[in-house]
Amino acid sequence: MNIAITTTRNPDESLINKAYGISKELDIPYVKRGNYSIKKISEMNKIECFLFVEKDKIVLKGEDNAFFWHPNTSEIKMKAIKEGLNQPMVEAMDLKSGDRVLDCTLGLATDAIVFASIVGENGMVVGTEVNKYIACITKNGLKYYEDVDAQTKIFMDMIDVINSSYEDYILSMPDDSFDVVYFDPMFKIPNKKSVSINALRPFAHQEGLKKETLMEALRVCKNRVVIKERVGSGEFERLGIQKCYGNSKFGSIAYGVIEK
Repeated sequence: MNIAITTTRNPDESLINKAYGISKELDIPYVKRGNYSIKKISEMNKIECFLFVEKDKIVLKGEDNAFFWHPNTSEIKMKAIKEGLNQPMVEAMDLKSGDRVLDCTLGLATDAIVFASIVGENGMVVGTEVNKYIACITKNGLKYYEDVDAQTKIFMDMIDVINSSYEDYILSMPDDSFDVVYFDPMFKIPNKKSVSINALRPFAHQEGLKKETLMEALRVCKNRVVIKERVGSGEFERLGIQKCYGNSKFGSIAYGVIEK
C-alpha cells in the first residue's frame, strides 16, 4: 500500500517537525499539505493512504477508511471491574497485581489498558503490533491522548508498544518471560457495527493463529495463554481449546484458555 505523511492545513512549525520525524521513523515520504483537499493531494502525489498529523492525534486515512487512536471501551471495562460486575476476559486472564502480560495483538491497546489497571504499576504490559502504522498511531495515542482521567493515563503510560510480529517476538523471548500471553486476532466473522474495528481491518494482520505459535506462547508464559474469539467461528475447535469463558451463544465473544 502506497502511504505518505502530511499535516492539517496551515500547520505550525512543531506540527511540521513532528510529521518529518514520523516520516523518518516509518521510512515514508512527507508531502506538504498546502491548501489542497485530501482527495486532491492524493491524486497529485498518487498516494492511496495518508497519515495526517493533527494537533492531538495521528489519523490514517484511505479512500473509504479513517483510523485514529482513542481509548475505545477500556474505561467502560475498568469501571465494570471496579463495580464488581462479571467480566469474562478478566476471569479468563486471572491476573494479579505485579503480573507480566504480553498482548500479542495490540491494535488500539483497548484490552492492554485494562490489563495494566489490574497488574498495577508493579506489573508489566507489553504489546506487539506487526503493522508499523498502527503501532505508531497507538504509541502516539497512548503518550499524548489527554481526554482521560489521571489514573487511566498512568495505565496508558505503562504499556510498552513493540512493532513486531508476535511470532518473531515470542521466539525471541526466554521461557517464563510473562505470566499470561493474550491473543485477540481479527475475527473471521466481523462485527459490522464496530466502526473502529472495521476502519482498522484493512490495515490489520488477518492471518489465523497457528498451533506452533500457541506452543511457543505456552513456553514463554508461566500461567496461561488466552485467546479471544467468536463462538461458532470454529477457531477454538481447530486449535484444540476446550476451556472457555463467556457466553456460549453463537456469535458471542468468548475467551479460550490453555493452562501451562
